Amino acid sequence: MKPIKAQKTSAGELKWLFDVTDSRQPSSEPGFIWVREGIVNSAPTISYPERHPYCELSISLKGEGTTFVGDEEGSRIPGDVLLLGPGIPHWWRGKTFPRRSIFVYFFPIVLIDIRSISDGVRLLRRFTAKQTLRDRLVRLPSKMRAQFTMRFEEMLAEYNQQRLCRDMRLGSQLLALLVDLLRWEESQGINIGTEPIDVNWEPIFKALEYLREHHAQSVYAKDVAQAAGISESRLKILFRNALNLSWVKYLQGYRIHRAAALLGEGRLNVTEAALEVGFDSLSHFNETFHSFMGESPKNFVHGRVAENFSAANDLAQ
Repeated sequence: MKPIKAQKTSAGELKWLFDVTDSRQPSSEPGFIWVREGIVNSAPTISYPERHPYCELSISLKGEGTTFVGDEEGSRIPGDVLLLGPGIPHWWRGKTFPRRSIFVYFFPIVLIDIRSISDGVRLLRRFTAKQTLRDRLVRLPSKMRAQFTMRFEEMLAEYNQQRLCRDMRLGSQLLALLVDLLRWEESQGINIGTEPIDVNWEPIFKALEYLREHHAQSVYAKDVAQAAGISESRLKILFRNALNLSWVKYLQGYRIHRAAALLGEGRLNVTEAALEVGFDSLSHFNETFHSFMGESPKNFVHGRVAENFSAANDLAQ
């Protein structure tokens, strides 16, 4: 098993950071976990530099290339697993094609909602702890790599089939993957995210729960801080230290995810969806939606209609 090769990116190559945009995810469907298959058949890469307010767990299945995370870069080969926390800029440049990957995205609340708070924090810290690219890129032994590949494929199939209790199954599959990964790392003497940090997680849990329950209402810092039992200034510091982004950015991502889901269902128009998720200004909603999705809500809806029409034709044929 070859070791991960990672290094600081040269100053001339860091220009990609100026092109980073807020993610063109999330999914147009409800839920806190979604899975995507990425296929690039030839250069140039169509992968845009991005960052997002949720966690990402991905596996490379075909093709080699260079992964850029912050000011570092590293070679990535089939079987490599990448872990990214909220707010971390990243990009990819292909070397051999075709390139195929499976991406699992999820909001931090998924891990915080599990029965054991300490275990949830431990899993979440694997994504949010300060670490190098060499830590974020994981190269598994061959047997384990085959198992992880199969389980990522199973998650992709589960997500696409939209069967009964899909979200529950995806949650259990994700937790099983992460537990096995951390147990293997522990057996290798790797314990990323176990060092103490200046974060009291209990207020963070309360703040996230408040944002989830009140995202459709007007939300102010004083309300979130009061729900968390801390001052506004402390809330700002804790949230940044714990999740690497502000509570406002997290709330925006949550709202846009919900709005995209509503628009994807086709029951509400753009204005109705904006109001449903807590925006009181259509112009602000349009601007925020575009910053996350890379297109206007109107174009997003038209795109989904075209996709559904195409899918219907395929089935009819």
